[in-house]
This record gives sequence, C-alpha cells and structure tokens, in this order.
Amino acid sequence: MIAGIYPILDAAWMARTAAVPEAIARHLACLPIGCVQLRAKGEDEGSALAFMASWSAALRTHAPHIRVVVNDRVDWVVRLGADGVHVGQEDAAVAVCRAQLTPGQCIGLSTHTLDEIRLAEQVGVEYVGFGPIFATGTKSDVRAEQGVAQLAAIVSQTRLPVVAIGGITLERLPVVAQTGVAAAAMISALWQPDWMGRLEQACRIWQESSIKRNH
Repeated sequence: MIAGIYPILDAAWMARTAAVPEAIARHLACLPIGCVQLRAKGEDEGSALAFMASWSAALRTHAPHIRVVVNDRVDWVVRLGADGVHVGQEDAAVAVCRAQLTPGQCIGLSTHTLDEIRLAEQVGVEYVGFGPIFATGTKSDVRAEQGVAQLAAIVSQTRLPVVAIGGITLERLPVVAQTGVAAAAMISALWQPDWMGRLEQACRIWQESSIKRNH
C-alpha cells in the first residue's frame, strides 16, 4: 500500500496551488501514487472536516484506486469513507484507533526513535512515519533532524514499511530513496502553483533512484 511518493494534502498548502480538488485528483490518478494523506492542522473542526470531505469526494470520484488516510481524526475515517488513519505519539492510542476501524483499514504511526518503532511493531500498525529527516517548516512541534544515515539504519532494523518525512525536497529526494525506505511523504515540495510538474518530477526521481539502488 505504502510505496513511492506519499503526498500529504495539507489544508494550508493546498490553498497555494490555486487548483480545485478535482483537477489534482485527476492528475494523481495518472501517476504511480498509491496513497495520500489528508491533513488540516490548525483549522477549526468545521473547516477541517469540510476540507477533508471535499478532497475525499474528489479522490473517490477521480482516483478511486488511491487509498486515502486521514491525519489524527480516527472518528472521521468511517464518516469520510477513508482507508485509514495516521496518528502521532500524542494522538489517540493505536488500540483505540483499531477498535474504531474495520480489518481492511490501516493505521500509520509517527515515530522519531528506534524504541518508538519497536513499540509500533508490537501494537500492530501497517506503517511508521519517521522523521524529521531534514529541517521542516510545515509543523510547529519541530524535533531534531534525523538525517539520511539514521533513516537508512532504521529501515534496516524494522520489518515495518517506513515513510520518511520532514524537509524532503525534490533535490533531496534521491538520497532519501536510496536508503531503501518504502516511501517519502512530501508537502511543501509539491504544493506550489506548478504542482503538476512537481508531482511528475517527484515520481520520476523516485523511480530512477529506486532503479539505481536495485542495481
């Protein structure tokens, strides 16, 4: 499920694209992207739900094969017809999330240390996010940079798919892909007025870097 470029559709950043959800959903459907995350941090509850509902509807209509993960709000997964939830260390416990989801729905968990990943293996999540790999300006609760060497070490020490996140630009994407990580979550590097070209370039870089790694 989690592989390659993992776009995070963040409410604040999506506004910068000047594109409607339907246009972006149609373009995503043409690319090798299997999963996206809907995120609306800092929005009031009504605005956040409206954002996620509009994007979920667009994706279901124009990119039905792409799995949709909701950030934080496990109680909205069923309401939106989403495929899973992504939570942080301070959000709802994995066991609480699992109790509200069906067997086919997934849970992703943000991690920052190997100890947190070991706990994630025990509680049974489908993937872990790990980071921040580089400095990032898209979150206020910023932690220390992990770097690509630490990312590669983490990938080699867990059976779970690892999604790298934090400050991953198009220029940095090749070194991230070469660590063997399952996917790279991207936000600000994608959602600019020229988002279409950025998405295509990110997918192309990932594919080329993966081929090099496997040879």
